[in-house]
Amino acid sequence: MEKKGIVAGRNPVLEYLRSQGHSFLNVAIAESAHGKIINEIISAANSRKVRIDRMGRDFFKDFGPSSTHQGVVLFLAPGHGSVPRTAPRSEKTLIETAINQKGVLVLLDQINDPHNAGAIIRTAEGLGCCGIVMTSSNSVDITPALVKASAGATAHIPVHKITNAASFMREAKNAGIWIIGTSDKGDAPPVSLSKYRPALVIIGNESSGMRRLTSEMCDVTAAIPLKGQTGSLNASVAAGIILYEILKEA
Repeated sequence: MEKKGIVAGRNPVLEYLRSQGHSFLNVAIAESAHGKIINEIISAANSRKVRIDRMGRDFFKDFGPSSTHQGVVLFLAPGHGSVPRTAPRSEKTLIETAINQKGVLVLLDQINDPHNAGAIIRTAEGLGCCGIVMTSSNSVDITPALVKASAGATAHIPVHKITNAASFMREAKNAGIWIIGTSDKGDAPPVSLSKYRPALVIIGNESSGMRRLTSEMCDVTAAIPLKGQTGSLNASVAAGIILYEILKEA
């Protein structure tokens, strides 16, 4: 069951408690939950003056299987979603940030799987990208499942929803940002990508890849050379390889 205004799972909850830009109501921890990370969650909650409620097993039934919530659920204050309050709220601000930092933005263009999206966000944040852009239509929403898949990385990197991918790409390109597509039909090897900065990297749909108009707007399209029998890579794995190559000399 997906609920807005909550963060579920031990690592995601800890990351949110350590982040800035959020207000919390309370954190519920299963009575049976113990160990190092539980102690870290309690310590972080105490330092933020967040109320800690020890709850029985039945309390967590509404928050999905135990593998999802892991006996820990954090409740955000009204008006505070899963995206940091300090995240840039305008497309213009995101683009300006990328230019000023000579950084990398990632556009998730109709990614449907919350686990894929979460994994890409986790990788992007870990490698130092300065923002994530997600299309509003035909795309996964920012749910507790996505937040958990990101291991709480959504607490630390701006995530912005857009209504028109082509319009955002055009604005970024006009501002001086390289548009890098990803496709098995691309002609640029990943090792050549570090010279394209600042950059907007497009990760297309898991099944169909980039849309035609999106593909036509790219300055360069990267392809990962495969030597085995597998014909393609998972979207999050491919994104990690591409982003590493762009940012490795940062």
